[in-house]
Amino acid sequence: MAQADIAAPVALEEKRDSQRGQSDLFVVWALIAAHTMQHVYTRGFLVLLPFMMESLGIGTIGAGIMEAIRRITSGIASVGGGVLTDRVQHLRGPILAGSIGLMGFGYLIIGVFPNYYVILIALGFAAAAGSIWHPPALGIISQRFPERRGYYISLHRSAGNVGETVAPAVFGLLLGIIAWQAVLWGVFPLAFGVAVLIMVYLRNIGGSKQQMVQGGQRSLGAQLGAIGNLLRYRSFVALLFVGGVRGIADGAVMLWLPIYLRRELEMDAWTIGLYVSLLTAIAIFTGPFFGRLSDTWGRGRVIFLIMACSTAIVTTMIFFNDGLALAGLVALAGVFMFSVNSLTQAGSMDMAEGLNLEGSMIGLLWGVNAFFGALSPIALGFITNWYGVGVFFLYASIFYAIGTAAALLLPGVLSGRSEAISR
Repeated sequence: MAQADIAAPVALEEKRDSQRGQSDLFVVWALIAAHTMQHVYTRGFLVLLPFMMESLGIGTIGAGIMEAIRRITSGIASVGGGVLTDRVQHLRGPILAGSIGLMGFGYLIIGVFPNYYVILIALGFAAAAGSIWHPPALGIISQRFPERRGYYISLHRSAGNVGETVAPAVFGLLLGIIAWQAVLWGVFPLAFGVAVLIMVYLRNIGGSKQQMVQGGQRSLGAQLGAIGNLLRYRSFVALLFVGGVRGIADGAVMLWLPIYLRRELEMDAWTIGLYVSLLTAIAIFTGPFFGRLSDTWGRGRVIFLIMACSTAIVTTMIFFNDGLALAGLVALAGVFMFSVNSLTQAGSMDMAEGLNLEGSMIGLLWGVNAFFGALSPIALGFITNWYGVGVFFLYASIFYAIGTAAALLLPGVLSGRSEAISR
């Protein structure tokens, strides 16, 4: 039975790290650094969106459809990519390079052909390509550092937060000088360069075909059966549900906050970029803290704490939704933003320990998260049409509260003991 929570002293963990050798650390830190580029597009695009809406005449329902397309395609690609990654682990290097390069190409098409229907297709393609990054990257990290899984996965997430913090601020500045299309043209060479570097330095990250482990040797039916067996465990189903509901709430805040700031508060691009950056800036540092805490205190208890705090903060935004009060609350929300995502990923791989299903677990989590939130942007598009954009604060707080209640079902939350999310 795999145990999530390792109580070994820090000195012993550091000794194990040193015994792994420099190659493992290089690989993990290279993956963590490259992840920054993946999230430059993810959040930078949301700063561009209000101005795309203005220039192309897109309404809130149209914006909701765009986000729904992005979620659906990323969900399908995550699930399929996760299963595929476990079967061809020797190709994880090229898969990672292709993910970054093709994602950049999709967003480039949006800038070159600014037509709504072309944007829907290109956005779906870019989202699908980008989502394939996580199964191989997090699978490698999990395999190489199992006893510090929560910490290193959270560091990987923090690198994404760096991209999500820098990109909105930079995109907001650029929008004061150039059109939103030109921003997407200028970012593509960076994505292409990162893809090339991955091919050069991490091409053989998955080992040779002859070194493939259990995931590549068993039949597809056996692999899917092993995944299905995990769904029999209540803690795993609860983990999926909490992650999915959290994704709906996070998605509502990330998508509609920039639109709200532009339409209701009439902010300029630079200020909007700063607000979006606030949602992720502090999480660069708090994410690894929560990850390390979950390695010792228990995944479930930390997830519940984060969910409860997020519920309280976003509920407060309903009543304090402008001025310095909103800016402070946005920054406070950023303390906990996306931390649950890393912990559900770590928890799922705790359960899959020894089964060589790391890619499948990450793909399943991202897929469930995407499918949970697929219809949410469209539904919220209609709701904002009826009640105003500011209603998204209430909408998000309701789903945070549902996730908080569901987190009570995770191991260790009600018992008061540090328990592993395990099978």
